[in-house]
Amino acid sequence: RDTYLEEMIRLDGLGEHEILPGCEQCGDAPGAIRCTDCVGGLLLCADCAVLEHAKHPYHRVERWNGDFFEKYSLREAGLIIQLGHDGRSCPRPLAKNSPLTVIDISGVHEVQVQYCDCGRIGSSRPIVQLLRASLWPATVDRPQTATTLRTLKLFHSLTLQGKMNAYDFWCGLVRITDGMGTRKTKYRYKEFIRSVRCFRHLRAAKRAGRAHDPEGIEGTQPGEFVVECPLCPHPGRNMPEGWEDAPEHEKWKHAMFVAVDANFKLKLKNRGLSDVELSPGWAYFVNSTEYAEYLKDYVDEPEVKYCESNHSAINDANVPAQRRFIVNGVGAVVCSRHYFYLKHCIGDLQFGERYSSMDYMLLSSLALSCPDIKSLFISYDIACSFSVNFESRMEQQPESRKLDLDLLKLKWAIPKFHLLAHGAKCQGPYSYNTMFGVGRTHGEGIETGWADLNGAALSTREMAGAARHEILDDVLGAINWRKLIAIGMSFNPKNLIAAVVARDKHQVQLEETASTVPAETIELWNAMMVEYENNKKAFNPYEEPVTTTSQVDVRLELAEEEAEEARQGQLALHETTASAFLAAGFELEEQQYVPSNFFKQPTARASKPDKMEFRDKQNVLRHRISAWRQIQQLYMPCISQLVVPPTQSSSGAPDDVTESNDPEKVNLYLPSQIPAELRAAGCTLGLADKELRLRRGQAEDALHQVRRSIRMRIGMIHYKHVHVDGQGVAANTRARTLVSRISDKLRRHVRRYRAAYAALLSLSPDGDWKVHLRQLREEDIRSAREDERALGEGHRELSWIWRVLRPEARDFPEADEETTEEELNDSVRVDYVTSKARVDRWEEEIIHLSEEMPRAVRFFRDRARWWRSKVDQRRDVSPDILSGLNAFAERQAKQLEDLTDSFLEQWIPVVNSLGVTVAWPEDTPTSDQTSGEPPQSDQSDSDSSSSDSDIYSLSDTHSISTNDAGTSLGGGAVDLDDIL
Repeated sequence: RDTYLEEMIRLDGLGEHEILPGCEQCGDAPGAIRCTDCVGGLLLCADCAVLEHAKHPYHRVERWNGDFFEKYSLREAGLIIQLGHDGRSCPRPLAKNSPLTVIDISGVHEVQVQYCDCGRIGSSRPIVQLLRASLWPATVDRPQTATTLRTLKLFHSLTLQGKMNAYDFWCGLVRITDGMGTRKTKYRYKEFIRSVRCFRHLRAAKRAGRAHDPEGIEGTQPGEFVVECPLCPHPGRNMPEGWEDAPEHEKWKHAMFVAVDANFKLKLKNRGLSDVELSPGWAYFVNSTEYAEYLKDYVDEPEVKYCESNHSAINDANVPAQRRFIVNGVGAVVCSRHYFYLKHCIGDLQFGERYSSMDYMLLSSLALSCPDIKSLFISYDIACSFSVNFESRMEQQPESRKLDLDLLKLKWAIPKFHLLAHGAKCQGPYSYNTMFGVGRTHGEGIETGWADLNGAALSTREMAGAARHEILDDVLGAINWRKLIAIGMSFNPKNLIAAVVARDKHQVQLEETASTVPAETIELWNAMMVEYENNKKAFNPYEEPVTTTSQVDVRLELAEEEAEEARQGQLALHETTASAFLAAGFELEEQQYVPSNFFKQPTARASKPDKMEFRDKQNVLRHRISAWRQIQQLYMPCISQLVVPPTQSSSGAPDDVTESNDPEKVNLYLPSQIPAELRAAGCTLGLADKELRLRRGQAEDALHQVRRSIRMRIGMIHYKHVHVDGQGVAANTRARTLVSRISDKLRRHVRRYRAAYAALLSLSPDGDWKVHLRQLREEDIRSAREDERALGEGHRELSWIWRVLRPEARDFPEADEETTEEELNDSVRVDYVTSKARVDRWEEEIIHLSEEMPRAVRFFRDRARWWRSKVDQRRDVSPDILSGLNAFAERQAKQLEDLTDSFLEQWIPVVNSLGVTVAWPEDTPTSDQTSGEPPQSDQSDSDSSSSDSDIYSLSDTHSISTNDAGTSLGGGAVDLDDIL
């Protein structure tokens, strides 16, 4: 630490020199000047400093005054910047009387410039000479201030990445220039923000190819500045041949998915500012003039509610903005699968989330982004109400914004997270989980974009409306670009792997569930799913009827079971068959395993009667085990070798329980509890086989009882919520007691199953019983609708206890002798249809991803061809301008081709390893090895280079996929085991 500090201090002195030396370049004059930006910091004279910095005029220099280095400037040293000849000398220089203020990343400089007075055609104007010197003039006529292009590019990247505002950036440059404030720095903040705004606008025009069009910027079409989603369908650009002729049941493969939402963080203060739109409707914001004219017809619009939920989107639709805000928020439309913002997708909201405003943005965006699509899915958190009169409201729109619903198949959905806040009548018709053709689309992706935009909310709310639109347009474009370059590595490979793995896993579970009911019942349920998809008013097969269990029912069933336990008596001492002997052993085992039902250990403070009752129960169990031991000696002669201590009872049988204080801990030594070699030699023939058969029946019976108890507990909890909650402490206590007793009963059946399972493992480790009976873990003991581990419906797994046994009457507390087999099978219906829906959605997701990857390849190739078509398109410009136009077009085309190759290098190995069929475009290498260098993982530095070679600048956006699998994918074979 001290070394670092001392070396920092050393930089303030003369370094190796004890006194001021001569110039280290020429040696003729004192070397009093050094540059803080050059490496080494040589001490130079004024003439050498000017000569050395002819190509670096914005370096910061200091001069030794005899005691320390003080701030100095190259202009004071005599540096003059010659303009007009690309850095070369001019035969007819024209000196500028006053210095030019230059804003650079190194600070704010006063520089002396000389214009070219040669009168060359096309380059005589001062602004042209400044621009060719990479200086952006703040004014067109007699510019006094200019900003270096590298500074504009740096601020552009910072404002997109970190949402830095222009004032803070300017203040930072002033602080670098003069941290003490003793040297007057000219205030050029307004000139700087004017330059930034123009630079942002013209950079977007450049990237949109407007410089290559003879019509120029004025010929820009609506939405032309938008960075489009390459994965979404664009007819005529990235769609396969014959897509429009796809049969009705396959149209979803070429569908467009959009999501609608509003954000009330992006407000605008009413400061009375007027401004001019530089790009009216050319990017993401709708045309402000046309939009304002449209809203005049919707001054007071009532919003009708058709939903049981209390969404503020409806309740507060007509709430006026606060008086200090002229804009209350924005509404937006994105593609809901990839979260790209669309053309004309965003507009201001003067009030709340009015239907009229959202209609305008939705229809404007669809008209520009997907005019010829045959299938459309729209998700909106209030789709249940918004969609009711959508068709009639659309008829009031201009023809250019209307959808032809005769040719377009339109479906509405509610985003998955928002769906849970809706009533029961909305959760069926608008659920992505059960809707055919949607894959794993969730509709919530639009929410992630607000986090990016909200970073600019505080600064943009102070601006004029037009400038605010341009900045938000720029941020939206940067968000889209960042998502575009992330498609290759963080989207398709990961999602495709996850979809294939999940599809295969849920397919196995679906087949297990289907095996528990007849095939004709499965066909009926499949038909129900199709009918409900086509008619949402039909019977909903996904809706499970709510059953409740009353307290009277539960108490009666528990009382009968406890009475049966009390009636258990002494075992007969003779005429006991082998099966009866084993069954009696199972009963004794169960009484030992569940002491809470047969015994209840008294506490230290228990009364004497309680302690006496406990001892009496112990004595009864001890006597039963002793009597059973006598019969055990007949069927298991080897018992004499196992019982410890080998004391003899009056009957001569081995007895290890007569003197035991804890008969519930005595080992019964059933055949399954002794070593295999002893079992074969020390048991009567066939005894172990009989226990195996009995144990299997015991396990299946216990599993049925586990399912029954789970249903009883759920029914009782529902009954408590509906009929008991809020009725007083006593009623709630009684209900909780019953729930607790049911839970105790469930634990008893679980222990019985686990004992039977352990015995089966001992008797027949590899038997066919393992097809239906498995280890019962705590996480398996849940209802068919529960799965706390799942992150969503698509990942929810039905516990195996509901998939392995056919439904029987003993599974249901409410079942009786009149319960039919059809009614029993219907209890599995919801489990089956939801499982099938999961498999179908994952299968659809694989198909969607298989369609989207070749779409991206076609899109980039189409765009590359478009750029190459711009080469030599303009003949009305000078050769030097044409050279720049051609070079930029060729670079854009090459970058798109390189981006395509990098995506293919990551996609093809995964596709081949998974065995997924993808209809790649022609001339696509489909082997695991593709030509070219592997893509660079860090592409964020391209925008900070001096060359404007990027297709679009980078900004802070969320990755499309949050799964970390597959981040190391590249060329070559892929080991899926390593990825997963």
